[in-house]
Amino acid sequence: MMIHAVFCFYFAFLKTSSWKRISSSWMTISVALLIQGCTGGAEPQLAAQEIYYKALMQYEEQSFKEAKIGFEKVIEQNPGTRLATVSHLKLGDLNFTGSNWDDAEVNYQAFLTHNPNSHLIPYVLSQLISLNYQRNVQGVFFKSRNFDRDMEPNRKIIQEYQRFFFLYANNAYLVDTKEFLSRAQNDLAEHEFLVGNFYFEHKAFDSAILRYLHLLKTYSQYPRTKEVGLRLVEAYKANQQIHLAREMQKAIEVRFAQSSNP
Repeated sequence: MMIHAVFCFYFAFLKTSSWKRISSSWMTISVALLIQGCTGGAEPQLAAQEIYYKALMQYEEQSFKEAKIGFEKVIEQNPGTRLATVSHLKLGDLNFTGSNWDDAEVNYQAFLTHNPNSHLIPYVLSQLISLNYQRNVQGVFFKSRNFDRDMEPNRKIIQEYQRFFFLYANNAYLVDTKEFLSRAQNDLAEHEFLVGNFYFEHKAFDSAILRYLHLLKTYSQYPRTKEVGLRLVEAYKANQQIHLAREMQKAIEVRFAQSSNP
């Protein structure tokens, strides 16, 4: 009954609070309760529990190297158990804290696979979205995005957000991750623009036109839409497609004349 009451309070808390405000101590309590309440797996042995809780305390004390060894030991010695499942979750958090994005993703996905009905799934999905965004952030003191790098993390953000929205449309975590969705879409659009400009500069106008058209069709909220449209007009002209250039020029004038009117 006590565990049930704590879970009820936790759900109410999630509905009214941002995930960024969840304290480390509360997450520790929630994960500890999950050991007793999550589905699947055999009952953990006492020795495994001792290893897990020792690793958990080391994690709270920021002794991450020692905690990592403990969680990995639990997983290795007790595969398929409840303790192994929550150890994957804590390894995900541990690697997220250390910016080890690949290892964090592997462990978060393992948690989702072994415990698909957990009340912590919204939290894990938000972490997956956040880490995929962080993968393309560079710089220590001055953070910046690199649009020449692999864009797959941004595609994963969109994919994970769609899954999140489908499963938990009203969850508080979804509000916090929506900004990552917008940034991912803009990053993908920026990448397409750079590739289109590359083709344009190398006089591969057919390829440039295809990129610009794809950008305009797929990322209509991209802030530089007008700039892309004007570049497309130039590409049409350079490719001797004067009629299409004129049509695009008129479309740009109509659209942005409407957007400028109150």
